[in-house]
Amino acid sequence: MLRDPAGEQAQGPPLDPAEMGNPDIACIAYKLSLAPYRSLFEEVWGADSFPSSFPPNTASICATPIGASILGGSATPVMLSPDDRTKANNVYQHWAQSISAFEKSLSVSPFTSKFDAFLANKYTLTAEEKAGYDLFRGKGNCNACHLDGRSTAPAPTSLGAVDTGVAADVTPVFTCFGSSNLGLPKNPRVAILYESTPDSFGFTLNPAGFTYTDFGLGEFLRSGYETAANPNSSWTQFAPTSDGQMQTMTARDVALVPPQCTGGTDAPGPYFQKEFFHNGYIKSLKQLVHFYNTRDVYPFAVESGHCPAGTVEKVNCWPSPEVPQNMDMTVGKLGLTDEEENQIVAFMKTLTDGYTTPYPDINTYTGTCMTGGNASTQGNSTILSEEELRKGLGARLP
Repeated sequence: MLRDPAGEQAQGPPLDPAEMGNPDIACIAYKLSLAPYRSLFEEVWGADSFPSSFPPNTASICATPIGASILGGSATPVMLSPDDRTKANNVYQHWAQSISAFEKSLSVSPFTSKFDAFLANKYTLTAEEKAGYDLFRGKGNCNACHLDGRSTAPAPTSLGAVDTGVAADVTPVFTCFGSSNLGLPKNPRVAILYESTPDSFGFTLNPAGFTYTDFGLGEFLRSGYETAANPNSSWTQFAPTSDGQMQTMTARDVALVPPQCTGGTDAPGPYFQKEFFHNGYIKSLKQLVHFYNTRDVYPFAVESGHCPAGTVEKVNCWPSPEVPQNMDMTVGKLGLTDEEENQIVAFMKTLTDGYTTPYPDINTYTGTCMTGGNASTQGNSTILSEEELRKGLGARLP
């Protein structure tokens, strides 16, 4: 999902993320056939689910990443009989259906947060949480995209605007399942920016190098670089107006951290370092809300790591958006105070599952919680200039 600064589309072989680097759908079937839970798969999908046999070189082929020159461009390098190819395709589909069922299950989406208890009249929001909730569905306009089961306040930009209606959804998923371009700056530490030379298989993941630009939905609609194929060519016409748009993710569990990291996602901690948005540019919930609030208050025409003297990146300097067109203008200048930003963060913490039914393994985290810095500047220690990145990563930057 790339372009160069002049707007020209970077070229490269289309990859299917669903295949996770496997050169053939049959590799999924092969690996599942060797899995310790094969019997459970067959119990659900049938005892005769898997191909009757795989070629002797299957393991070698499946250890070769998609796009390697040795594969000769073939999408089906594992040589199977027609019957076994059909079975392999079916296994792939059933594998996806199994993952989908798991993700919909209570194991992944238990709806056991403070907010769920609040909706069930089994928890009373604190004053700070309640203030954050009112901002989330009012002045902050958050629930315009992260649907909370209620309508957005009649005038989200008006001070004190609050939806007084009742919840229409008792298990809201906090996403509209749409896409939006939030104007996020490029993250100079994304690994793909430096994978511009052939690997040991002769495959170059990103010929564009540091000029890689992630066009998101727009690039998918073009069946372009680094995306799966668009299944409907009639959608391509909508690509230019979709450039930069990324899927709106749920706000549920965004604050989920090991209980030892009592600072949550925010410094000084102890906190658990997380990354937010599609490219991980934002490092904490405080930064996330501050970005929504001040993106258009402190814009600078610079790349990440090059904010002017006297400014602090992610505090009072936001570098240029990676994709400036089609930006969502319902955010960027919300007029929230520092206290109001913190209140929204407090509300988002109520969306963490495990309150009414604790996770049985919640205390098994053996890592070390981080400390130091503050919530506003957290993550700035990882901002490097292009020169520093070139030196540290050996990258060939333009």
